[in-house]
Amino acid sequence: MTKRNEYYLQLCSELHALGAKILPEHPAHSKDSNTELLDKLAKLEANFAKSDDYINLGQDIITHIISHYPDITPHMHRDLLWFFGGDCLHYLGDDELERYQNIEELYYEQSAEDSNTSYRNIRAQQFGMH
Repeated sequence: MTKRNEYYLQLCSELHALGAKILPEHPAHSKDSNTELLDKLAKLEANFAKSDDYINLGQDIITHIISHYPDITPHMHRDLLWFFGGDCLHYLGDDELERYQNIEELYYEQSAEDSNTSYRNIRAQQFGMH
């Protein structure tokens, strides 16, 4: 697995952990609805980069959280919007899209020379965290 995918898998794992903490007793939705979302999060984490449909599943989960769980949305890492793409990109501003595009270009350029290139470090530099 690439360093890039390792980074995004970690973010998916964090989202699953957040869901496991919040969803079982979430008052705004039925227990069945909350359980279904938790099951999807578990499936996403288990199948991450192992099947062709994990991107579609991720898009479905992210857009569902945004539209049905607005109290959880601020706790979700915005990088997941970029990673899953599709309709998720509508929730990113133009400046964010440009930064993520720069991150991708730098990552693929540097990883062609060094397979240990850290996606996390490139991202941190682009967002002024280093």
